[in-house]
Formats: sequence, C-alpha cells, structure tokens
Amino acid sequence: MKLNRKELRKIQYDFNSCSNRLLQANYEDYADVLGKFVNYIDSTPIISDYIHDCGSCDWNLESEVKEVQGSYGRLIFSLGETDSEEIRNVYAVLRYLVENNSSVYRGVAMGYSSSSKWQDKIKGFNERFVMVLIRHVESYLTKVGIDMGIDEKNIYNVTVQNGQAIIANDNSSVMATTNIGATANDIEQLIDAVRTKMDTLTSDEDKEAASESLEVIEAEVISEKPKKSMIKTAIASLQAIKGTVEFGSAVAALIQFVGPMLS
Repeated sequence: MKLNRKELRKIQYDFNSCSNRLLQANYEDYADVLGKFVNYIDSTPIISDYIHDCGSCDWNLESEVKEVQGSYGRLIFSLGETDSEEIRNVYAVLRYLVENNSSVYRGVAMGYSSSSKWQDKIKGFNERFVMVLIRHVESYLTKVGIDMGIDEKNIYNVTVQNGQAIIANDNSSVMATTNIGATANDIEQLIDAVRTKMDTLTSDEDKEAASESLEVIEAEVISEKPKKSMIKTAIASLQAIKGTVEFGSAVAALIQFVGPMLS
C-alpha cells in the first residue's frame, strides 16, 4: 500500500478512536461496537496485512468458542506462545464472534471477571483479551511511523514480511529493518497523548508523579547527551502507576518509542 506520514497519523488516530470506543462500550452495545472495530481493521490494509501476515489461526473456532461459552465462566481463551500467535488468535476469535452474532457479555466474557456485573465482565474481556491485539497493532503502527521519519510529503510503499514493515520511498526498494530513529516531534506527540490520559487518573499523587516523569523524558530525549539512567527511572515511575487501560496504552506507546534509545 502507498501512504505518507500524514495519512499514517490519520490511521493511528482512527484506530485509537475505534479502540477506545470498544474499550468504553456499554455491555448492551458491545456486539455492535465490536463489529465496527473488526470492520475497521478489515478495511484498513496496513493493519489487516499486518494481522494476516501473522498466519491463520489453526483453532477449531466453533469448538473453542462453544467450550468457553458453555463453561459459564470457568474457562477463558488461551493466547498463544508468540506475538504472531497472539495477534492471529485474538483477531480470529473477535471476527468469529462478529460473524456469528455471538453474545459476549453473557458468553465468552463471563470468565474474565469474578464480578457478577455484566459491565465488569466486558471490562475484563477487553483488558485481558482484546487489549492484546490493540497493543500489538499500536506498537506496529508506531514503528512504521518512526521508520518513515518526519517528512509528511514523501510517499512510501509499505508492505509486511515476517511481522516487519518493509518501507520503500516512492519506487525504490529497501530491506526490512527493525532500527528505530526517534524524532522530537514524534516524542512530543506521544508525551502529549499520555498527558491527555492523565485526566483519567484518580489520585493526585499519581498525576503529579506522571507529570514529573514526562517532564524528565521530554527534557532528556531532546538533549544532545541524554541521561539514560534518568529516562529509565522516569519510565519505571510511569509503569508503576496503576491507571486506566487508556492511560496504560498511551504509556506503552511512549515506552515502545523511547526504548531503543536506551539500548
């Protein structure tokens, strides 16, 4: 597929919006919102190609889903041993649920929370199952954006091979790479995303700790000689905060970006 960095950012924004809507959906609306989430993935080549490159789920989905549904909360889905298995298995289950109009909160989600409330079961299903796929996709899109650099006008050919993005500028060809080069603009956006999600934190102490950590990261990553020890400490402080799923997702995206600078 061909796209530039600006188009990629729009895809990241739309995916985050679609994901957040699913994570916050009322249990009664969940099936419809899940359908929109799966349809968005299927209609967005850069995401669907990444997922399909992970291979096909080799489960007997009908049997697996019926077994979890029929256990009345005693069983949950396994994920797989590798990232590729997690991605293809979670996606396959979600697509099966949508295609078969299966009940989620009265069925497969029952084992994901000990609470008797349907909404809590949906929340547990999202956090322990759906978020696995969301975080993999977010990480992948972030890496693609990093490899593209900061020029929004250049058009790139993006294909997927063995879980990596192969990015070619116009008609040129390049080898797949896992090298990540950070830019100040990208980091600022990721830091701003975490700051936005800080409003979801209930503790003033956590908000203050998060704010201080972000200030340290922001100052050090743009420094000519960043102090890796300070960045690592700030990251550890952010990871220690028990916030919402949305806050955790934003922090994870930032850490995924900054991590290579610390190696």
